[in-house]
Amino acid sequence: MTYNRNKNNTLKVGTFFSGIGSPEKALDRLKNEGVIKDYKVEFFSEIDKNAIKSYCAIHNVSENLNLGNIVDIQGKNLPYCDLWIGGFPCQDISCAGKMKGFNLKSSTRSSLGWEMIRLLKEVKEKPKYVIFENVAMITSKKFKNTLELFKKDLIDIGYTLYDDVLCASDFGIPQQRKRYFLIAILDKRNDFSFPEPKENKLVLKDFLENDIDEKYYLSNDIYEIDNEDDKLIFTNKNNENKKYKIDFDKFLTGGVCGKDMACKFNQSSRLHSELGNAPTITASNTADNCKIVIGGSFSICE
Repeated sequence: MTYNRNKNNTLKVGTFFSGIGSPEKALDRLKNEGVIKDYKVEFFSEIDKNAIKSYCAIHNVSENLNLGNIVDIQGKNLPYCDLWIGGFPCQDISCAGKMKGFNLKSSTRSSLGWEMIRLLKEVKEKPKYVIFENVAMITSKKFKNTLELFKKDLIDIGYTLYDDVLCASDFGIPQQRKRYFLIAILDKRNDFSFPEPKENKLVLKDFLENDIDEKYYLSNDIYEIDNEDDKLIFTNKNNENKKYKIDFDKFLTGGVCGKDMACKFNQSSRLHSELGNAPTITASNTADNCKIVIGGSFSICE
């Protein structure tokens, strides 16, 4: 990424749909690497009480900086920020949800992203940079027209736009997590570029603990062989009706290597090899966690 910057200035930041403040941790890294001198959170906007407490503890800020529900915020009351960040809700865009969309008048959770555009129109002094983030599905044919209207509003306000879908596995993290990023810059800048993908030699196993509590293991190392396809069949150690079918060759090459035969959800039924990348962890189905096939004793854990 290239842009003009003054390293002697403190970057003023405001975030919406703030969660626990992951973008702020990225700013910590930029500060430590000397890309920016410092940054200051002018405000954040979050409604979940546990996320609010976590945010304040992680970033050492007062809950007084929380503006609460974005629909209640008035742009004229916002302090100036150099940068706004908003990863607006993805539930109605993600393939893991019902995909109701994010049309301006749809009243879905994902349509709350338009509230940031409303605030950009109301604010006394617009931020120089705005970063939007969402799931890659937002670029699909189903949502393309809405996304183009979203972008047009930003262009009409005066922003130059750059967007792309980036995957975590291309930047040193062994996880298949694709996310859409939309960068809005308040002038006719043409010197922005997204980072180039890098070769990633790390796999999920590099990040796993060596000693994992037994309660996280779903099976032991005893298995049967399916006579029809030569796949390995493991049984849940607490429920003999739950079976896990594993393709050993796919385990060795990484990625999805098997299936939880009792799981009714396609995504969470997948078994992932520790020798490959982790999946994207969904928020909508937390009762059935992602499952990892571990070598050595060769069993499944979650």
